[in-house]
Amino acid sequence: MELSLKLNPVKELRVKLAAGSRCELCWEAYPSHLLEIHLLPMAGRHVRQGPDLQREILVLCPRCHRHVHAFDPDRADQKTLVRSRPAAVRKEIRAILGYTPSSYTPPEVDLAAVYEETRQLSSFIVNGAG
Repeated sequence: MELSLKLNPVKELRVKLAAGSRCELCWEAYPSHLLEIHLLPMAGRHVRQGPDLQREILVLCPRCHRHVHAFDPDRADQKTLVRSRPAAVRKEIRAILGYTPSSYTPPEVDLAAVYEETRQLSSFIVNGAG
């Protein structure tokens, strides 16, 4: 069963242009309309439309795309190609696909109250649970 990715034509073209209109396997330049978007094998998972979809796709020429499907290389090899993508290209593809990394904000916690609760619970376990 082959998974497919549905990108609108404008986003697809922009992703190909972000990759420099080059195949990410053989690095040959091609007219953008000839390049294809390859979805990495998902190892039994469904296609992630959300967070960081750029990790799951490659821009390939038709020859390399056929080669990848015919010889079914290891997903790890394909992930290596994605990881070797220049940071600027990754960032641009994320922007095209609508992913914006969010910063982590820890929840507000009253550390004194947490400490006191933990101390009381420890005391209860040591003294009262026996």
